[in-house]
This record gives sequence, C-alpha cells and structure tokens, in this order.
Amino acid sequence: MEVNRVNLESFDRTVEEAKKDPETALKSLKVEGRWRLGEKGPQFESELKYENGRMILYADEPTILGGGGTSVNPIQYCLFGVASCFAATFAKWAAKEGVELEELTIKIEADLDMSISFGISDNPILKKMTLDLSVKTEASDEEVARIHQITIERCPAYYCLSKPIEPEITVSKE
Repeated sequence: MEVNRVNLESFDRTVEEAKKDPETALKSLKVEGRWRLGEKGPQFESELKYENGRMILYADEPTILGGGGTSVNPIQYCLFGVASCFAATFAKWAAKEGVELEELTIKIEADLDMSISFGISDNPILKKMTLDLSVKTEASDEEVARIHQITIERCPAYYCLSKPIEPEITVSKE
C-alpha cells in the first residue's frame, strides 16, 4: 500500500526486521569526489550511486569565493539534503499515522557568517536556519503538530544539525 508516495509495506518490513535484528538498521553511506584541476566548469564532481542507478553531481563556489559560479554551491547541497530529508521523514510518518497529504512543500533558509571561512573571526558560521514546511491535508492541526514532532525526533538530517558530531578527518599525500 502506498500513501504519500511512501511504500508502507516495504517500510514496515524494514522496521520489523530492525526490531528483530538491530544490526539491519546500521547503514553505511559513501561519497567520493574530485577537485577538477586543469578543467573548465565546476570545481568539484562526484558520481553518486543509488539503488537503481548513478548520477554525476557538480559543485562550484560562487565567484566571490573564488569559484566560477557555474554550478550549485556546496552549502546549497547541504540545505537541499536537510530539506529533502525533513520532507521525506514528514511524509513517511504522516503515511504511517494514516494522514494523507494533498501537498507538501518545504523552504529552507540559512543565514551564514562566512568570516570564519575567511580566517578573520571565530564566529559561528551558521547564524540562523529556518525550515518552513507547508502541508495541505484534511488532518487536524493536532495531527499535523504530532507528525511534526515525530519528524523532529526521527529525521536523520535534523539529528545531524542538532547534535554535535565530530567527524574523523584524515589527509594523505601521494
């Protein structure tokens, strides 16, 4: 059964497997890319593989940051990831709770202080981030608020933004 473009049978099966064997809930994601030295166009490229295919994504810094402005910048991809993950989590849990959506849109805005990137301050880079989720549904305000709370509790991207995570970074020289 599909609700809100969410295959509930598949999702329910995945949740049940994780309840029986928590190891099945552990996933690993990998992104590799390269800085495009000596080439025209975007500065960075990455081939991303997904379940049913692959695609090449490009990123370029805006001209004010030394790029060519020829592609989406890295922060836009970051915001896209947050917005799409939050929307997916909301739609999925609305479906699980029996709430059908007629429309779901999201807008994300971030106010950045780039001065730390310039090496001239230690100000936090993210000053403010807002997500504006708009839903059209016959569900009550209380049901929408409950799904919103579930989304905040279960969205992986929101978790990454709201909880400190120290990545391990290595640099190797060839």
